[in-house]
Amino acid sequence: MAFFWRKSSEEKSARKGDKSAILKLIESGKRALAIEILENFKEDPELRPILFRLYMEEGKYYFANQLIEYYDHNLATSKEKAVIYEHVGELEKAAKEYAKLSDWQSLVKACNLMLALERSQEALEYLQRASKLVPPAKAEEFSQIEYQINKRLGLVKEESLIEKLKKSLKKTRESVELAFLLRTRNIDEELFEELEEKLIHMDVGAKQSIEIVEELRKTALKRGISTSEDLVRTLGEILEYRLSKCYSALKEPADNQKVYLFLGVNGSGKTTTIGKLAYKFKSEGKRVLLCAADTFRSAAVEQLQIWAERSGAEIISKPEGTDPASVVFEAMQLLKDFDAILIDTAGRLHTKEPLIRELRKLRSVIQRFNQEEPAEVLLVLDATLGQNSFSQAKVFKQALDNISGVVLTKLDGSAKGGCIFGICSELSLPVKLIGVGEGIEDLYAFEPSAFVSGLIGR
Repeated sequence: MAFFWRKSSEEKSARKGDKSAILKLIESGKRALAIEILENFKEDPELRPILFRLYMEEGKYYFANQLIEYYDHNLATSKEKAVIYEHVGELEKAAKEYAKLSDWQSLVKACNLMLALERSQEALEYLQRASKLVPPAKAEEFSQIEYQINKRLGLVKEESLIEKLKKSLKKTRESVELAFLLRTRNIDEELFEELEEKLIHMDVGAKQSIEIVEELRKTALKRGISTSEDLVRTLGEILEYRLSKCYSALKEPADNQKVYLFLGVNGSGKTTTIGKLAYKFKSEGKRVLLCAADTFRSAAVEQLQIWAERSGAEIISKPEGTDPASVVFEAMQLLKDFDAILIDTAGRLHTKEPLIRELRKLRSVIQRFNQEEPAEVLLVLDATLGQNSFSQAKVFKQALDNISGVVLTKLDGSAKGGCIFGICSELSLPVKLIGVGEGIEDLYAFEPSAFVSGLIGR
């Protein structure tokens, strides 16, 4: 009984403005009660800083702003003022406070705030100041940021997807010499046989290559094709038609569907894809949460945290070895607070049934909150692996019945990319996104026409 009397006495003292009693309330976890009491003592210069600190820690930036505007401007540091002003929409004031910090990251933030206000000249001035403060170890990171800002300002000409794919798939075209073959040979049976070998070398697969060449042979005969230009055009039409049958656009986040679950083996580019998609959604003004449910692989959480910082997304993570389902559960509790939630999962050894069960468990946790989720279950495949990617896709599809699409990554390297035809035709899995570079914006919606143009140099 005395214990409850002591608590009551402590609260009574706090309500009278006793600083030590208020601090004890905070230490015991009664932060909301402490805030309620302190709001009656805003005039007290000794208690006001405590209230300000609680506002900041609880994310009550509007109320923190009132304290510094109407009571004491010196309560906050420049960094705290910048954060407060940014959250309450005072972007110009936030930019000025960030600029006072004089480090390159803060100046980049000031630059972006000026861009949001469409004040290009001031944005460029902040960017120029930032460039002089970047340490050598961060030069590459800043270079990418600078490029993106200059692109937003219209100072950089953006390559089309076809141009990027032509560059990305250049090695493929050169290694198989497909264009050379079609443009320098007579149209005869020997040509068709050699074309079949070339397609197999491009990782299209034997079955698909035979079918494509047979269709090309029949079409060439039916149309009376006699020039290499017509043959290249016809081949492009056949390839594009095959890919268009399984084309499907990525679902955009909506109120009832906003969760994106990513699957794939380690090294497939899964975490990078999540970071790039987060950046895309953030660029569209969406609030994005990353969920680090890959708690098995060393440094997986750290990698996702880096992408969260680069993309401007928020992140939920727990220590290595934590049950992934608990991380997903925590993320789903915030479902109403975000426009999109992107969930990273462990690089499944997909022949291991316990891990497949774990993946199904994650889906079950998601659907406790909304039966219509997830919006997308995306299988990330490394294009450089060729037919091995097709094999991975086949096993994943056999194990899981709800894969909605494929992300094909690393098309900027030595990728052959032909495995896409088997994935589309034999597994009926649509390719929704492709990665064609290392930049944060190098993630594109899959376009069959652009892909075929890049593949055969059309």
